[in-house]
Amino acid sequence: MKAKYIASVALATGMTFTAGLAYSGELIYKPINPSFGGDPLVGNYLLNKAQSQDDNTDPDAPDFGNFSETDLFLQDLRAGLVEDAIQDAVDGEPGRTSLIESSNLRIRIRSLGGGGFVMNILDRTSGEQTTINLGQPSGQF
Repeated sequence: MKAKYIASVALATGMTFTAGLAYSGELIYKPINPSFGGDPLVGNYLLNKAQSQDDNTDPDAPDFGNFSETDLFLQDLRAGLVEDAIQDAVDGEPGRTSLIESSNLRIRIRSLGGGGFVMNILDRTSGEQTTINLGQPSGQF
């Protein structure tokens, strides 16, 4: 029994000395996310990782995939025509009128002078009429 006691004391002493040889240091927290103090250069990487994993779609988002190249060209052409008509009304003398007609819309733009104009839009399918008044003729408030 004395041998068991000596063996256990020797084992405990040996473990104590060997445990002293193991070194440890402080645990240092270093955040990764730049929102919490991490490296700001990692932000784009984290955002790209999150977006690549995102499989949710917005149900209200417009779907531009259904438009053909012809549809997109016609939209650009219409936008250009309206822009030119507005520019003519802004730069033109008071009373000058531009008219753009399509199968569904009738757009009338009348210059007020001094950079102002009135745009009347008639939707022929529903009969709804919209008036947009931008600017005032010079000298009026």
